[in-house]
Amino acid sequence: MTDRRLLLTWALLMGLTILTGLAGGAVGADKLGAAWMAVLGIVTVVKGRLILARYLRLEQAPGFLGGFTAAVVVTMAVVTLSFMVISRPLVAAKPFAAPPTLVLPPR
Repeated sequence: MTDRRLLLTWALLMGLTILTGLAGGAVGADKLGAAWMAVLGIVTVVKGRLILARYLRLEQAPGFLGGFTAAVVVTMAVVTLSFMVISRPLVAAKPFAAPPTLVLPPR
């Protein structure tokens, strides 16, 4: 593998990192929607696959690359779907009422 190819991979990873920051709301303070969470998950999977293939040289072992990529995809799907559910709770939370105070009669 040439140094030029590794440098181009690094530049692509840096570009994807910028995309991750923009999709993750690093510029604004808005709450992430489901579409942006999906974008974050996809970008993370692409970055993981690039690192596995180029830097760990798993492109020379396609079976291992496929297995590790599948593991990254499943993990990101679980994490992304979990955050989607957490960001939109199924049941609206109600504030807790203050517990009743115990008043003792004077002695």
